[in-house]
Amino acid sequence: MKVLWMVVIFAVFSVSAFAESLTYRDDIKPMTYNDILKKQLVTGTRVDYDPEKDQFEFYIKQGISLVGFKLSRNQADSLIETIDKYQAWDQKAKKKAVTLEKEIAQVPTGEVYWRFGNGDWSFGPDANLRMVFFSQNTERHQLVMQFSKFVSSRNSYLGHNPQALYFDYDEALKLRDSLKKESVAQFIIQAKNQAAIDAEFN
Repeated sequence: MKVLWMVVIFAVFSVSAFAESLTYRDDIKPMTYNDILKKQLVTGTRVDYDPEKDQFEFYIKQGISLVGFKLSRNQADSLIETIDKYQAWDQKAKKKAVTLEKEIAQVPTGEVYWRFGNGDWSFGPDANLRMVFFSQNTERHQLVMQFSKFVSSRNSYLGHNPQALYFDYDEALKLRDSLKKESVAQFIIQAKNQAAIDAEFN
């Protein structure tokens, strides 16, 4: 997979364990709303995975800013359940040919982080993801991820309000499936195999 918006440099990892987070996915493509163009535009994302902590690290490009958050396994499972519910609502709404805008659930995150341009990173303890079912019409129902304000751990007066992310049906399911334990297990096997190959070429 091609990295969409930043260069990733890998360290050399042992076959038995990885010392740091690995770039896991960069093919999930939500959208943000552009106020000037009055339409949604695809944005770049990357998901890293920390095998030692069983933790996901999200990075999202939003204009000149880069924002992100971490999810533990329990938090990822909560997001999976939310997307399962979104899928069921999507099928019901299409069958009934209706539109709906309604909160599905709120999912807590771990640490959050953001920066502007090439500036320094700011970090906050956590945030909430407000997951909303949002119909564009009777056939297109999106999953919207709305963020609570990111507040700096160092200074409560400093913060950032990330833009909402709009996931069409296929992208929402892609996000869900990437968080499943079996998907992560398969990725780890592939990463270890590649690390073993790389180790032969020192």
